[in-house]
Amino acid sequence: MILKIEMLGWAGTVLVLAAYVPQIRHLYAEKCAWGISISTWLIWLVAGVLLLSYCIFRNDTLFTFVQVINITAIIATIILARRGNRICPYHLAMALDRKEMVKRAA
Repeated sequence: MILKIEMLGWAGTVLVLAAYVPQIRHLYAEKCAWGISISTWLIWLVAGVLLLSYCIFRNDTLFTFVQVINITAIIATIILARRGNRICPYHLAMALDRKEMVKRAA
């Protein structure tokens, strides 16, 4: 029973990792950080460090591993977002569409 519950934790770990891939890939490939709040990511980084400390104190291998992945991905996101200096065609189209909708509503 404990092994099955632990497998849920490892499955969740894989999903945490998979969730960051599209964001980091987009930031790396497109250098587009449109809509990303660095402040939010910095808060998540502090939260991740606190949770990592807690996991280490509790000697929880699974969640320590999750937090290491989480912190690594957050740092990568912050670094890539800070170097992002343009808006990709996808987000530009969204911004222009939104501007057009606001014009029509006025």
